[in-house]
Amino acid sequence: MWLVSVVALSGCKKVEAAPEELDDLFHWFWQEYDEGTDEVLAGGLVNLHAAVGGNGLEEAFDGTVTDLAQSDAALVGVDADPALASGVFLVNTFPCGWSQLEEILSFGEQEQLYEGVYHAYERTYDSPRDAWLSGEDLRLAYLLEYEADVLGSNYTARIDGVIRRVADLGAETSPHGAFLAQRSVMPEPGEFEEGSGKTMDQDYQIEIYWSPAKGQVLHAYALWRQADWGSGFDSDNETAQRIMLNNLLSWDRDTAKLCEEGRP
Repeated sequence: MWLVSVVALSGCKKVEAAPEELDDLFHWFWQEYDEGTDEVLAGGLVNLHAAVGGNGLEEAFDGTVTDLAQSDAALVGVDADPALASGVFLVNTFPCGWSQLEEILSFGEQEQLYEGVYHAYERTYDSPRDAWLSGEDLRLAYLLEYEADVLGSNYTARIDGVIRRVADLGAETSPHGAFLAQRSVMPEPGEFEEGSGKTMDQDYQIEIYWSPAKGQVLHAYALWRQADWGSGFDSDNETAQRIMLNNLLSWDRDTAKLCEEGRP
């Protein structure tokens, strides 16, 4: 998933900090994403499910997360200070079949699913999508180049991402079955129209999807962004953070609708 639109603010709910354990888990999944074995990541999911109250989760909740470290940026090849990027998170549940979710997340033409978001969109994969969908490949790496508007200014950006499937290792190790982890990074600053005075210098995202019950998906999502949209409206601004979080929730709702419609 890549979030680019900024929608009207609905409500003024305060953006609270994540519980310490959940904050730690978002950082842990970021750090273990490449090198952690399926068994290690499955153990992390057990802890994550408990931290978000997954057995009884009925409504979304969100808040802020602490900064990434320089070493976290280095893991994805970024030479920048990630402490300048503010972090937020969303935990949500929505109805969707598991195979349908995999189809949606890996669909190359995302602009056809989430309409009205992009002016231009091109996602290319390093390996065949069919091999990932069949389970032959456990990782699906991609390069995304897109163009969109934010607060009336046009910009372009490039994203490097990977969707990783963590295997079901049996009830004792994987009580919630197989799950998906998606990590993406903007390796270079986005480019706005000359003279706009707006910047988007860093963006890091980690998502975990799992299905503790048939037809139900739990989604834990953290992003760290350094951006300035002018007039003091930057990614440190609580109103801007609330808009980003509202956008994340709207994206999940659109995904649930796609699931209901059987798309793509």
